[in-house]
Amino acid sequence: MNTTSRNYWSLYVEFLEAFKDLKYKGFSIPYLCHFRSLNHRNNYIWEHLSSEEFIKSLSHEVKDKKTMQQIFSSYKQTHINRKGSKLFKKASHANGKVVLYDVYNLMRFPKEIMTKHFPSADTIFLQDYNPKEQPKVIEGIPEAGIPSHYLDEYRVNVSSNIQILKGKVDEIISTYTDHPMFNNETFKQYFYMQIEGIVNRIEETNRYFRMNPVSCIVFSSTHYYQSRTIAMVAAEMGIPTICMQHGIIGDEIGYMPKIADVDAVYSNFEVNWFKQLGLSDQAVEIIGHPRFDAIHQGPSISKNELEKQLELKPNKKMILMIVRGKIQMEKWETFIDNFDGIDNYNIVIKDFRYLKPHELTAKSPDVYPSKHFQLYDLIHHSDLVVSYISTVGLEAMIAKKPVFVLSTPFPTYTGYFDFLGELAQPDPLIITEMINNYFIDEKFKELVEEKREAFLSQAYPAAKPSGDRLVDLINRLAN
Repeated sequence: MNTTSRNYWSLYVEFLEAFKDLKYKGFSIPYLCHFRSLNHRNNYIWEHLSSEEFIKSLSHEVKDKKTMQQIFSSYKQTHINRKGSKLFKKASHANGKVVLYDVYNLMRFPKEIMTKHFPSADTIFLQDYNPKEQPKVIEGIPEAGIPSHYLDEYRVNVSSNIQILKGKVDEIISTYTDHPMFNNETFKQYFYMQIEGIVNRIEETNRYFRMNPVSCIVFSSTHYYQSRTIAMVAAEMGIPTICMQHGIIGDEIGYMPKIADVDAVYSNFEVNWFKQLGLSDQAVEIIGHPRFDAIHQGPSISKNELEKQLELKPNKKMILMIVRGKIQMEKWETFIDNFDGIDNYNIVIKDFRYLKPHELTAKSPDVYPSKHFQLYDLIHHSDLVVSYISTVGLEAMIAKKPVFVLSTPFPTYTGYFDFLGELAQPDPLIITEMINNYFIDEKFKELVEEKREAFLSQAYPAAKPSGDRLVDLINRLAN
């Protein structure tokens, strides 16, 4: 465990211990929080997290990640079918529905998967509130015909309870002086917001489960307080839960601690990673992800039409370049500015989350924005993909494309792409050289293909479609 990781998880445990007696309906509030966002605007923490001196400002120290996971596993265990629970009893499981809860639109189940595996008579799409406008369909969620239920319709007035909890927070904070987290002016603001959301969510979820029979819940993530609270209430009421893996486990902070009964993961990489945290074989299962099933369906547009609409130059290899905002901006600029023979390629930039042209598209006449085109269409029609440490690298390899990763490791990086060897590295100039070699050197091209196949054998092994495997898991847990 490096210094940054030790400091981060130690600070997390310090938060849990300081506020552990802050409870509502028997649930310790800090265990349900989204920890990272509590420090979203605390520049001091992020600037000093890698310092050896930081730990001296804390009274708790975590020396391994396994300890951190065990703390949460023990907490959850105290709530599983808890005797003396302050919650209402759940509705009968007879004809219980499968509930999908898609926090922050991370589920991304394709329409075809929804139609095939989640019939409207047996499925509920659970949302936080009833949107005033028709919700935008994101990768098939919500699917036409599948009924939506809204948690805010089960809300009750608990404002007085929330005020009492806020008062207790003030009392606890007053006992600290110069604490890097608790005495930061933004901490209390964000903690208050999450307390309010968690208390309301406990009440909403409990009432929902009392009135609606649920056989199983599938989450896109349990990292956020909205979904984590549902998962913990479900545990206490005896409702099984599954958490999908919404992206590669590149950063440990995004996937610890594990909360759901079963995490549906991509491969043995994740199974082994979770086992290192002390989790049992039953806690994780290789499912893959249903959205990856769509990769094998082929593009929805012809290559000629795509090139025409992107206004690409004819008879050139297309390189799909995956970036994320301004992250690694200097390296991507070096990649473009020093790409010997760049005029032999059409470089199409896909910026994560954004449709507007990335500023790098102005660097060269051979660089183009991806416009409105879907990622999988761009992958299918590309000749090569270069990416930051992103799930797109895995998706492109599943689509049988050569992939190079501009891999700049960070302190909490899991080493996900290390198995690619030199194909994943921090030097953009070496990557440009390898790209050129790929198109002129058959032996190197064969080496890249061998590495792709070897990587997939451990990162996403071939098996029956992920949608089928997920349904098998749901049926097993629900019955």
